[in-house]
Amino acid sequence: MALITRDAGCSFPGCTHPPSWCDRHHILDWILGGLTDLDNLTLLCRYHHTHFLQKGWTCRINAAGLPEWIPPWWIDHDQRPQINTRIRRLRAQRGNLRRRRRTPDAA
Repeated sequence: MALITRDAGCSFPGCTHPPSWCDRHHILDWILGGLTDLDNLTLLCRYHHTHFLQKGWTCRINAAGLPEWIPPWWIDHDQRPQINTRIRRLRAQRGNLRRRRRTPDAA
């Protein structure tokens, strides 16, 4: 449930598939010792789960706990990490809710 709450669907940049269309993906393969926890998992639709490696993309969890995707050098020579806009928007909305709860009403 935490994975669905964080990613809310496929985490690949630009993908809009919902959680019901997604699989859990171990960022560090389970067989190589990758844990099955939120810091090593992300949701991917079947297409991205099957094709991201052959297309040269890699994934990691950033310091904020969000999955970010590093494009291959032929797409971005600087290989700047990308975060799905849905995940960014959800994080911002949750931050706004927390701030509103802490701010007393001005009435």
